[in-house]
Amino acid sequence: MNWAGGSMRCSHCVLSCCTGWLILPRPEVATSMCTDGDQDMHILAINAGSATLKFGVFDPASAMPVIESTIDHPAVDAAAFDEIKQQVRSSGVTSLNAIGHRVAHGGPFLREAAFVDAKVEHEIDQAAALAPQHNPVALAGIRIARERWPGVRHVAVFDTAFHAGMPEHASCYAVPQSWRAVGVRRFGFHGLSHQSVLAAVSSALMRPPSELRIVSCHIGNGASVCAIDRGRSVDTSMGMTALEGLVMGTRSGDLDPGVPGYVARTLGLSLVQIEAALYSDSGLKALSGVGSDLREIESRARDGHAAAQMALQVHAYRVRKYIGAYAAAMGGCDAVAFTGVAGENSPTLRCRILDGLEFLGLHLDEERNRAFSPASEVSQLQASRSSVAVLAVRAREQWVIAHETARVLNGALSAEHEIDE
Repeated sequence: MNWAGGSMRCSHCVLSCCTGWLILPRPEVATSMCTDGDQDMHILAINAGSATLKFGVFDPASAMPVIESTIDHPAVDAAAFDEIKQQVRSSGVTSLNAIGHRVAHGGPFLREAAFVDAKVEHEIDQAAALAPQHNPVALAGIRIARERWPGVRHVAVFDTAFHAGMPEHASCYAVPQSWRAVGVRRFGFHGLSHQSVLAAVSSALMRPPSELRIVSCHIGNGASVCAIDRGRSVDTSMGMTALEGLVMGTRSGDLDPGVPGYVARTLGLSLVQIEAALYSDSGLKALSGVGSDLREIESRARDGHAAAQMALQVHAYRVRKYIGAYAAAMGGCDAVAFTGVAGENSPTLRCRILDGLEFLGLHLDEERNRAFSPASEVSQLQASRSSVAVLAVRAREQWVIAHETARVLNGALSAEHEIDE
């Protein structure tokens, strides 16, 4: 089957939640399909990073944001939240129904979005050992936000939640039972991004999620691939921590488990030093010798820098392997989608990754690939003879945070209404 079509703006969003599939259509017709609890609702979605803080205010009755912005302050800086309050007021939003926070790792117990209370904060803190670069920052941001907006309900939305239903054969490590009993398993990350990709691909191809086998490639400083089989994450390249899988900006990706022991013995490094090196001094940074910025690495590679060229080859090869593996795991592939900063903005990277996958029936249209702009939200990049769709998707993690927050809030309001009656 051939896929037709070029650049296309999303006409609706299809988002997964634990209660089933919710289809949110164009803003002008959205109100007819929303619950009463969604009317005139304003959700502040916060995506806290170590260097920047992304946020947006959404009315869940519409897929369009009231405001979206990025602040170049770390989330642990209280001044960032003062700036958010100022920007929200300037947008004309006078009250918030809830605030949703992205949290990378929910650990073994937080498998879906939840209201923030002392117990949830404790579990986020406990899971910090599994996401040391992310959970502490998110938790610090949550605590500052709860101080700034004490009368508003706060919801934690977890990147691991989208993968919580992975089959056991995909989530299980072949390690002693005593290890598995204390939570050693594969969790997966970038769930909000992969969930957003599912919505965009379903919309662009005008096919329900139940008919699609998608390989979603989130490529940025952190990177992962996800096999989405008919609406469900069935496997993903990241595992118990954010180290497993692809070669990333500063993270190693897949590694022989014997390596840490070997370098500990031969180089005299401690476990803390080894872990720090695998998170912060490996990946593209280590291979290229010019840093972790893909744009700089691509520029140096064009100038003939041998290490930069090798870094790009290793990076693309690892992604290509996962695409092939996940197509096999799902028994076929209907679409390959790219998102994340590099996935959206580097046509060279997309071309390099897909080179050699023609045997899957996958053919890239070079002109469409070069012409994609993230302002399009989603574009189809495959050639007319391709039997597999290729898409570039603008990430909409803040919208997913807002949607999941509204779902939790509406569930609570419905329960309260039932009690009142």
